[in-house]
Amino acid sequence: MMRGLKIAVCEDEPEEYEKLKRLLDESGREVEIDYFPEGSALLKSFYAGKYDLVLLDIYMKGMGGIETVAGIRQTDEEVPVAYLTGSGDFALEAYHYHVLRYLVKPPKKEEVEELLSMAEKMREHLPSLTIRTDGRERKVPLRQVRYIEQNNRNLNYYLTGGEELTSRGRLDEVEQSVPRPPFYRCHKSFLVNLAHVKDFDEDLNVFEMSEGGVVYVRRQSTREAVRAFRDFMFAQLRENP
Repeated sequence: MMRGLKIAVCEDEPEEYEKLKRLLDESGREVEIDYFPEGSALLKSFYAGKYDLVLLDIYMKGMGGIETVAGIRQTDEEVPVAYLTGSGDFALEAYHYHVLRYLVKPPKKEEVEELLSMAEKMREHLPSLTIRTDGRERKVPLRQVRYIEQNNRNLNYYLTGGEELTSRGRLDEVEQSVPRPPFYRCHKSFLVNLAHVKDFDEDLNVFEMSEGGVVYVRRQSTREAVRAFRDFMFAQLRENP
């Protein structure tokens, strides 16, 4: 069964938030809403895959919407984002960050329902892995997989937000089912998502991960692993200058 939509709303005017929340609650869909009064509060708790949709005011006190979305895109390039604005005039730089919609406040009911429908469809089509754990199958978007470890006959999946899943399986088979890059086989027991690598520790010969933890790299492949990481980062910079 597909879970409800998890939505972040970032709006510095409580009255506007309440109007929007009412429309979301009355949409007929199961929604879980996290409210943030300004952008830095949202970024502080944000990680890839946490939300299915982010709605935020383009002009806010403190960190504004454009700067907030720039921070979001450093972590998650795929989450749908919609701007809320008090007028039809949009800053040109706002178009740079792959925004799904612009809604003039207060948004209309049909606009909100269309936006939720689009977010649902985008979630359904995200590249994902189907993991059998605790007696049931779970579909996990690839962007949430930080790294995978082979532990005897089990696979440990380390996800964004500190979540861990365990299933039976072989890392060789998983490696063949995911795109490379961003995934890279750096060790016989580890498959890493380069999008979640923070740095490479030359002394310990490990990848340092963005949400904590390390992934081991086989000594004989150190140079290749470092090159794969750097090539991936340069490619990301070219795509998102």
